[in-house]
Amino acid sequence: MNSDVIKNFYSELAFPGHYTWEDIQFYEQEGIHNIYLREIDRHLQHDTDILDVGCGTGLVSNLFASRYRSRFTAVDFSDSIDYARKFAKTNNIDNVNWVKEDFLSFHSDKKFNTIICCGVLHHIPNYKEALKKIKYLLKPGGQLLLALYNPWGKFLKRYFTIKYHSPILYKDQEHNPFELSFTRQQTLKMCEDLQFEAVVPSCYNRFVDLHALFNNQNGGLALYVFRK
Repeated sequence: MNSDVIKNFYSELAFPGHYTWEDIQFYEQEGIHNIYLREIDRHLQHDTDILDVGCGTGLVSNLFASRYRSRFTAVDFSDSIDYARKFAKTNNIDNVNWVKEDFLSFHSDKKFNTIICCGVLHHIPNYKEALKKIKYLLKPGGQLLLALYNPWGKFLKRYFTIKYHSPILYKDQEHNPFELSFTRQQTLKMCEDLQFEAVVPSCYNRFVDLHALFNNQNGGLALYVFRK
């Protein structure tokens, strides 16, 4: 798969979509209800170095950069990052370094306390090299928040019509040019050189496959927490 095809698709899609300052404030006032964002929030701290791999329109980086006094670096090769950068500038979010570049070409002289790679690795054909780079950029004792599609999340699509929350999510799930999915066992094997801590959604951090069967709208997305 040509990476330019993937880049052009996500440049046009602008995933996960546009948002407003009021949307950011909603999380501050009402709490974070999204299961993946809530799990990321549980693992962030002030005064740390945080890398967001495949930031898209920057919702994750802008949301958490407004909540934490930390140093964020956000990388994406699509034009979606232009919206992220503009939003940050308009709303005086000045603790994010936006890097418009293919992650496999990205270079950093520093390593990171936390690396977020949410819904991205399974869209990278050379995912093994990308994961190797992520591990290299992680500080000893640092944590990796890695969200991947699970095969069971695609299973029910064969039998039921899925009602997507937005056209962007529909296109991301139904028309993206390249995707993979990984079972819990495959994910733990890929990250066997890291310490596994948790996975959500799941039952007792074990039965993510079964739980993901009912999370088909997000491709069975499961967020794994590892520590180096």
